Amino acid sequence: MRFPAALLLLLSIAAPAQTKKPAPAPPQTPPAELKFVLILSRHGIRPPLQPTSTLNQFSTNPWPEWEVPLGELTPHGAIAMQQMGQYLRLRYVEDGLLAPGGCPAPGELYLYADTDHRNIDSTRATFAGFAPNCGHLNIDMMAPPPSDLRDPLFNAVPGTFAPPPAAASEAALRAALHATPEIALTARGNPELNELAKILAPDPVHQPAKPILKQPLSFSPATWGVAAHGPLPTASNLIEDLELEFVDAKPLSQVGWGRVGATDEAAEATLQRLLPLHIKAFGLGLRTPLYARAQGSSLLAHLLATLRQASITDASSTNPRPLALGPWPSPVKPIGPTGSHFVYLSAHDSNLFALAGMLNLHWRADTRTDDTPPDSQLAFELWQRPGTTGASEKDFDIRIVYRAQTLKQLRTAETLSLENPPAEVELTPTGCVAHRPCPLATFLAAAARTIDPAFVKPDLAPITLAP
Repeated sequence: MRFPAALLLLLSIAAPAQTKKPAPAPPQTPPAELKFVLILSRHGIRPPLQPTSTLNQFSTNPWPEWEVPLGELTPHGAIAMQQMGQYLRLRYVEDGLLAPGGCPAPGELYLYADTDHRNIDSTRATFAGFAPNCGHLNIDMMAPPPSDLRDPLFNAVPGTFAPPPAAASEAALRAALHATPEIALTARGNPELNELAKILAPDPVHQPAKPILKQPLSFSPATWGVAAHGPLPTASNLIEDLELEFVDAKPLSQVGWGRVGATDEAAEATLQRLLPLHIKAFGLGLRTPLYARAQGSSLLAHLLATLRQASITDASSTNPRPLALGPWPSPVKPIGPTGSHFVYLSAHDSNLFALAGMLNLHWRADTRTDDTPPDSQLAFELWQRPGTTGASEKDFDIRIVYRAQTLKQLRTAETLSLENPPAEVELTPTGCVAHRPCPLATFLAAAARTIDPAFVKPDLAPITLAP
């Protein structure tokens, strides 16, 4: 039967409207919470470690004098460190770890520095920006060792442990070259050495006592095992010294005698070309697995114990608890007391290189790969998973971040902020998958397997310095 169109229209008007109920909103998953951060930082800007009498052998002009003794933190370096400290406070307030104002509560932060003055002064400068006018922030360090020894946490070889055997060291070093020494350590495999040679000695007629390109090739015993010698290893320190002149805000006439660049931009471009040589040479001794394990095993063991302690914190205890972690006869002591939310270790580029080598960490920041300029950091962050109690390492993921000021930021000591941050790169350590949360338990197990128990000192004995 067919209905007239008018009747159909009437029926449609008379029929009650079918109201569709909206679907219930899906339950909101709370975000992960940042609960703990451990930062391993290189100290700030310093003068060269070698006296000018040594450096002058490689150049036709004398190297500049510095306003502080060799190896000490410079005044400009302290200002740059303070800017980083201010940024760290902003960063971790933004992430919910720290309160936005006031001084940190006693025990909330734990600061540990190597015994070098530049490390102690760098820590003080950083936390002058992080927590200004908070005088109760103490810095811990090891009891002053004999003059020929240093804190084993940061300098395991040779003070506490003998270096690897010479034969094994040289074999590991030669394998890391990936080419014959005649190529890997000379301008044949590193053409940027020719540019450095012209900066050091622009006049081919007048050459220095030790021309960089004519450094003899050899392998010889060193404090950490066996060292390679030649144009590239010699250039490494010289390139870093040019970088230090630039980031310390020296006039360009004192940055490589004015031959690095006529403008800040030109000088920075030159350094960006040369610094990969320094990174390559430095990495030969510290990213090579044999050397990395010897120098970094003890530090990594204590770092892992600290992360695990932070994940199973007992609020009723205020003393560090040694934790069994790995195949060592004695439990490894965590760094700092239970209840700390922020642990800061003032270390060296050698420590960052060794840990990066052990954990297979790589980064690219400020156009350079795997560089560790002054004030560069590895930050280990523990994030509690949504819906968990936070009472077990199984409740946490770990996030590792490389952080460093750019050459421009270091030179200008400009204010760092959330809008003008330092370079930051999220890393994928051994045992983890890129762009996915990394379970803390997975990381602890994978990282512990990289450690050589023969180079682990389980205990620590820090003393406290006055603010």
